Amino acid sequence: MADSDDYDNHPSEPQSDPPDYKIGYGKPPRHGQFKKGTSGFPSGRPKRPEGISIKEILDGDQRGKNGEVISRREAYVIAIVNEALRGNQKAFSKFMKLMHRSRLMRQEKSTNPTVVEVPQRPGTTEEFMRDFGRPSSEPAK
Repeated sequence: MADSDDYDNHPSEPQSDPPDYKIGYGKPPRHGQFKKGTSGFPSGRPKRPEGISIKEILDGDQRGKNGEVISRREAYVIAIVNEALRGNQKAFSKFMKLMHRSRLMRQEKSTNPTVVEVPQRPGTTEEFMRDFGRPSSEPAK
């Protein structure tokens, strides 16, 4: 059977430091260390506050202007499209990303060449002056 001394020295109780144990940075005294099986943060990480998640918001329904009930996801897409049509560049970028991610973009093959060749012709100084004004290398009169 076990001695009664074994019952007195429970492993989770503080023990005296061995003589060769040096106390210092990163080596606290044994009585100051966390006990085995005990958390250093007993209250733990706080639970997520009870509120509304984005998923819950987007999964809801919403009434349109005419009283029609549509999903909030649809309403969000409609709002982005309307903003993009008004010329909002950020909304247009979001719309294009949504189209690409949902794989709704049509990939059309062009029958026309994508590179257009413009023939060059030398122009006279008079044509240049008429179209673009005085060249920067020419001094003002």
